[in-house]
Amino acid sequence: MRKSERVFSHAERQAAVWILVLAALVTVAGLMVEQSWRRPSLGPDGIDAYVFAAPPGVLDARPVMASPGSLNVGT
Repeated sequence: MRKSERVFSHAERQAAVWILVLAALVTVAGLMVEQSWRRPSLGPDGIDAYVFAAPPGVLDARPVMASPGSLNVGT
């Protein structure tokens, strides 16, 4: 016959808490190691994904209006 109304004994509850703490520590340690050894992801295309093509018809980017101090009449 049981002496208490609880489902798990004190030792079982204590073991479950230690298992949860250890699982959390292993997870945190794994994430820290993974973040320190892995290079940041640049996606499936790598650095090429960040290169943008010029809009059609644009060959060279130039300012619309030159600044007042840099008026080059001959060029």
